[in-house]
Amino acid sequence: MKRFKLIGFFLLLVMASLHPIILYGQENDFQLWGDLSASYKITKKIGIQGEAGLRTRENTQLLKQYYAETGLNYQISKRYDAQINYRFTDYYLFGKTSIQRLSADLSYDNKWKRLSYRVRVRYQQEWFISNYSHEFTEQLLRTKISVKYNIKKIKLAPYLGFEHFLGLNGKNAFLSTALRISAGVDYPLTKKSGISIAYLVDKELLKSVPTTAFAISVGYKIKLN
Repeated sequence: MKRFKLIGFFLLLVMASLHPIILYGQENDFQLWGDLSASYKITKKIGIQGEAGLRTRENTQLLKQYYAETGLNYQISKRYDAQINYRFTDYYLFGKTSIQRLSADLSYDNKWKRLSYRVRVRYQQEWFISNYSHEFTEQLLRTKISVKYNIKKIKLAPYLGFEHFLGLNGKNAFLSTALRISAGVDYPLTKKSGISIAYLVDKELLKSVPTTAFAISVGYKIKLN
């Protein structure tokens, strides 16, 4: 009974967090997001990872984007780690836009009893090359806070995440450009692999007609060693 009360409290927290974003959305779109990722430890502190994924739009009727990413991570200490990634994306809206991204992350994680939390700060720069618009670059600072609860005797681990996007260049410098809230569960398939299913609300800001995306995300992760 206690476990169900904890799950109920978690769901109420999710709905309370989502309410402000849902209430003020202007254009809504239901999307599906999917990704596959793998990681490999080179040494005790250094590892590499790769990820591929796609996302839909227009209520899942059209392809929004697909991407491939690779990177290097370094375990600074028990609580801190750093990561550098490169991502290539083909994005489809009015035409095709190719996006190249370089990003650097610094993360801190800790736990209290069965509750774990993680804070990640990411600097990223993207280069946009389009067949229907001019080329431009965008710099962002993304701050994400996530919490996860490990329920005793149950493999499912529910989690909640909040991410803030801050512009660093051009007309959006030092202004909030987007917000993203996610709620989901992790489920281990084996000791080295697992799946994650989440519901996300991704809200654009500062646009003349901002879009709020409501997405179901499904991911598969595997450790190669």
